[in-house]
Amino acid sequence: MKSNKTLKILGNLDVGVSCVMMVALVILTFVGVLMRYIMRSPITWQEEVQMLLFLWIVFLGGAGAFRAGSHIAIEILVDALPKKIGGVIERFDVLLQLLILVYLFWQEIQYYNQLIVAGRVTNLLRLPYGAAYAVVPIGGALMLISMLYAAYGRFIKKSGKEEVL
Repeated sequence: MKSNKTLKILGNLDVGVSCVMMVALVILTFVGVLMRYIMRSPITWQEEVQMLLFLWIVFLGGAGAFRAGSHIAIEILVDALPKKIGGVIERFDVLLQLLILVYLFWQEIQYYNQLIVAGRVTNLLRLPYGAAYAVVPIGGALMLISMLYAAYGRFIKKSGKEEVL
């Protein structure tokens, strides 16, 4: 029983980290507005940190959205069709998502390798781009894993028998 709870916490760690970063982004933005317009002393590094926080929120939150089935979907078409045809379309959709995510993951790896080779750093904080953008391939891998997990739960586990997508 305890291992199930641990697995659930680990499985949602990306969403938790994304939520903490969202809170940090909102607080930083609020403080930045106060500093700029009330104190007349803007935070110079604010925009750079906001951009990095937003990047991490998007890539970590994307994986959680796949697990929850929260990505944009046009279900009205599938619901209007007969159940058998709708099921075929849903499976085709999963296959298409898988192909797109594999392609994007490959591109993310290539992009990240370019950042590492270039050895550039951010303008103000002097963070290596390799560290700042590490979430790109990590998030891509998590989205791929989460999509496969959601597809497994939706098609195989739900039916109670092992079937091929």
